Amino acid sequence: MLVLALALLWAGRWRLLALAGSFLVDADPVQRADLIFLLNGDLDTRPAAAAELWRQGLAPLVAIARSESSRAVEMGLVPNVTDLAIVMLEKMGVPRNRIAELPFPGGVTSTRDEAEALRQYLEAHPARSVLIVTNAIHTRRARRIFLKALEGRRVRVAMYSVPDRRYRVDRWWENEHGFLGVYNEYLKLAYYWMRY
Repeated sequence: MLVLALALLWAGRWRLLALAGSFLVDADPVQRADLIFLLNGDLDTRPAAAAELWRQGLAPLVAIARSESSRAVEMGLVPNVTDLAIVMLEKMGVPRNRIAELPFPGGVTSTRDEAEALRQYLEAHPARSVLIVTNAIHTRRARRIFLKALEGRRVRVAMYSVPDRRYRVDRWWENEHGFLGVYNEYLKLAYYWMRY
C-alpha cells in the first residue's frame, strides 16, 4: 500500500508542484479603485504594472510607502528603492503630482510595515477601495496582511498580481529564481501565520 501511495505521488509530482506555486496566488480581477498602492521591491515588474493601471484610468493616484534606507543609500552610493520606483513611474507617464510617497518612521522594511503605512495614510485620506500591486506569489500573504491591518475600516482591498519575468508560477521549480521565490514565500507565509 505504501509503495502504491509513493508511486502515485511520484506520478503526480509535477501537478503537485504546480499546485504549490498556484496556491500562493490570490489575485482579483482588475477593477477601478480610489488608489493604487505599489509595494516596494521587484523594480523589474511592479512599477511598470502600477503605471499601466494608472494610464488605464483605474485609479487617480499611485501611492508607495517610503522604504528604509540602507547604509549605501545613506552614504549616497545608491538611491533608495522607493526613489527608483517613483522615477520609473514618472518615466512611464505617471505625473509626480499623481504619486503619493507615504512616510513611515525609519522606512518600511516589510509588507506588514507597508500595510501599516497605508492604514495611517487612509486615516487622513479616506478611500473606499485600494488596488494593491505586487508579485503573483506574494498576493495570498499580502492580502492577509492588508486585511488585518485595515480591519474595521470601510475599504475594499483588491490584489493585482504581477507575473515574475524570470519564471512561471506553475513551473517555478525549473529555475533558481522560481525555486527560491516559492520556497521563501512559504517560509514567510508560515512565519506571518504563526506570528500575526
